[in-house]
Amino acid sequence: MNENNGELQPVEGGEIDLRKYIDIIVRHRWIIISVTIIAMVITLLVSFTMRPVYTARGTVMIEKEPNILSFEEIFQVETFRDDYFQTQYKLLQSRSLAERTIDKLKLWGKEEFSGRKPATAEDWNNPVFRRKLIDKFIDHLEVKPVRMTRLVEVAFKAHDPQLAADCVNALFDCFVDMNIETKYEATEQATEFLRQQIEDLKKEISQKEHELQNYGQQKDIVILSDKETTMLEKLGEVNKALTEAQIDRVRKEAYYNEIKNASPDYIPEAMNNPLIQRLREDYLKLSREYAKMQEQFQPEYPEMQRLKAELDTAQELLKNETEGLIKAAYSEYQAALKKETSLKRLFEEQKDEAFRLNSNAILYNSLKIEIENKKNLLESLLKRQSETGVSARLRGLRTSNIRVVDRADLPISPSSPKKLRNLLLAFFLGLFGGVGLAFVMEYLDNTVKSAEEVGRYTGLPTLGVVPVFGKDSSQGYGYYYTHGQKKSEDKDKGRGKKAGSEKPQNIELIVHFAPESAFAETYRSLRTALLLSSPQSSLKAVMVTSPLPEEGKSATISNLAVSLSQTGKKILLIDADLRRPKQHQIFKMKNHEGLTSYLALDLPLEKLIKPTIVPSLYLINSGPIPPNPAELLGSDKMAKLLSLLRNQFDFILIDTPPILTVTDAQIVGKLVDGLVLVVHTGKTPCDALVRTRELIDLLKLRTFGVVVNALNLDSHGYYYRHYYKEYRG
Repeated sequence: MNENNGELQPVEGGEIDLRKYIDIIVRHRWIIISVTIIAMVITLLVSFTMRPVYTARGTVMIEKEPNILSFEEIFQVETFRDDYFQTQYKLLQSRSLAERTIDKLKLWGKEEFSGRKPATAEDWNNPVFRRKLIDKFIDHLEVKPVRMTRLVEVAFKAHDPQLAADCVNALFDCFVDMNIETKYEATEQATEFLRQQIEDLKKEISQKEHELQNYGQQKDIVILSDKETTMLEKLGEVNKALTEAQIDRVRKEAYYNEIKNASPDYIPEAMNNPLIQRLREDYLKLSREYAKMQEQFQPEYPEMQRLKAELDTAQELLKNETEGLIKAAYSEYQAALKKETSLKRLFEEQKDEAFRLNSNAILYNSLKIEIENKKNLLESLLKRQSETGVSARLRGLRTSNIRVVDRADLPISPSSPKKLRNLLLAFFLGLFGGVGLAFVMEYLDNTVKSAEEVGRYTGLPTLGVVPVFGKDSSQGYGYYYTHGQKKSEDKDKGRGKKAGSEKPQNIELIVHFAPESAFAETYRSLRTALLLSSPQSSLKAVMVTSPLPEEGKSATISNLAVSLSQTGKKILLIDADLRRPKQHQIFKMKNHEGLTSYLALDLPLEKLIKPTIVPSLYLINSGPIPPNPAELLGSDKMAKLLSLLRNQFDFILIDTPPILTVTDAQIVGKLVDGLVLVVHTGKTPCDALVRTRELIDLLKLRTFGVVVNALNLDSHGYYYRHYYKEYRG
């Protein structure tokens, strides 16, 4: 019976756990700090090695001048108010204005623009060099309109502050000159255009009036009636009816052509008559039945003859209905064709009558209307010509709607690099980049990080938490040896061993050698939790395993055995990891005779159980590694051994291989009262925990809880850190 009370909880919840994100940041704090420092150092190096750049600024005001005429205004085309200003902004950044400015300042001779070697005027005439120099000038230029005003701020960047100011001021001068030239050039072009148009228009009006007079005298036209309007309306109606008749005839002809070759075996999709579709379905059904029976019976078989008769009848009915529908479609097509022919004949008659009765009046009216239109156009052009003439005479005054408000002054301090701003920006970018990298690494890391995650993935209670062991954790081993060595020496002297010879080099047996250490306290807490997790009568033989190798189960079970022996109980530790045994190394024993010798070679029981350096703690080492460890552990002799040992010891702890890698732990789990699962934070994958819980449930193994091993207390809660520091203090 499976007595695991915990249930698997959803791995992901909808609530945001702020502590989880803080925990991720704390655990990866060195990555975040490193990325931030690298970003700041790189930024400082770049900022101090960059050549300073100076920015000169000036302001210009652009007014819209209504007297300046464009071609659109000549023909009275409505323009948007903003189009003019947007055009001026683009002109300030145009290549033609940049070329004027470069030519005025002779920038090709400046080292900053031309390169290490100053260029000459001949180089400026080179199209490739000219294009590159213009592109470089535009890259250094910035045009920014001031919102809700007609002011435009122009900035230019250069390493030479005087050059930056000169470029802005020269750009303003060239922009004003180009504006004046463009404005009055357009005015002169408009004036010349209007003069030529007026002369041509006068000649056309005179010619058309002469033609109208001659045509009226020739045709003897005195007054025109309104009959031509009625005639044209009739002609339009007949034309409309003819078009509709043609469309109807084409549609019916297409339908007839599609279905005229229809047969019972092929019914076009256009023939969507319900009766035909039903007859076709019956015909196809009978055809399939006949073909199926034909595979088994001869045609002379009575049932085959009956089915053949029904098939022929269905085919005849389908053929008759199909032919009837084809004839109806043909009749409709012929009727539509006759209607089209009739309307076409009527249209020709109406057209001939219209030409015969009204052709003279229509031509006369068209000539008259044309003359009136040309006279109106002539009047408009004469008015425009007078306006452009006034504007053209103002060119000598050099008036412009462009006014320089602030000319560029010599910049005092460089605009870039801004060291403080760059440093702050690098700090925040490095900080956010480091945090992002930390979360990416956390997302890619599929191992458990905390006791809460272990409980969430396994649904099992946490019996104890063992901090990470190392030189920087909990003052290292030197603390434990200094305080725990003397007690170990006093006990070892009575056994004739050299004092201090059992000094451990790692966390294994730390409960024995450093009983007052923080690590020893964690294993005593584990012992207490285990004893309270179940009644004493059902807690006799306990198996300790882990999902995967190298997760600290051997060190956990050895320290747990020591802590249990310190209560005065008689404890037996069995190394049932017959593939990679380790307990003999922990207790400094030889592995010649052990569990495999007893199970396979009938080793006497008194030679199997060996005392250890810890009082009340005995060990059964694994013995030589056998070729069939699973078969030995699953034998009846192993079960009888455990039954016999239950009467001799208060507690039996069994070290087994990982439960997911081999079946040894699964076999031993059926022989014990329950198991303890050891999980290594930062090493045990989450999916391995889920698969372990599923396997435990499948085998119905009783589980007391989980030991979370190698937990980094510095990144998992202030309470734990505070507690252990106080304990060590």
